[in-house]
Amino acid sequence: MAKINITRKVVRSISEWSVFKITIIAYLIFFALGVIVFAIFSLLTWMGLEISGLSFASAVENMGLASTMQSFGVDITDMNLFAGGMGVIGIIIFVVVGLLFSVVYAAIATFFTWIFNVILKISGGIELRFIDRNASTAEKKVSKPVQSD
Repeated sequence: MAKINITRKVVRSISEWSVFKITIIAYLIFFALGVIVFAIFSLLTWMGLEISGLSFASAVENMGLASTMQSFGVDITDMNLFAGGMGVIGIIIFVVVGLLFSVVYAAIATFFTWIFNVILKISGGIELRFIDRNASTAEKKVSKPVQSD
């Protein structure tokens, strides 16, 4: 039986810059996927309303939101602001806010990494144990039965 070689290392800190880079990339990927999923869901909903003969204006009227929207100055008969200029402005605002929140959440993760580093300094770190891959695979190998002719 081979002796297992275990190497022990202690983690004393984690680079905040590395955490920021990883989290900003992760949040940007999640944001892009969220935009794609939201766009597909919106288009399918819009197509479903169109196929069934409903429109957004009639759905708003049926829900009783017509008077509320008119009190804000939105005319229900002219709902082109979703497909016109306001739709483009809304998309731009959505993208800018999404990108801003990606940076904010990455900064929050970086702040929590800094707190974790303070805890690591107080406690002395985290011990990690590494097993030599060659020794562990040699031990796991099962001998194959010999075939006789």
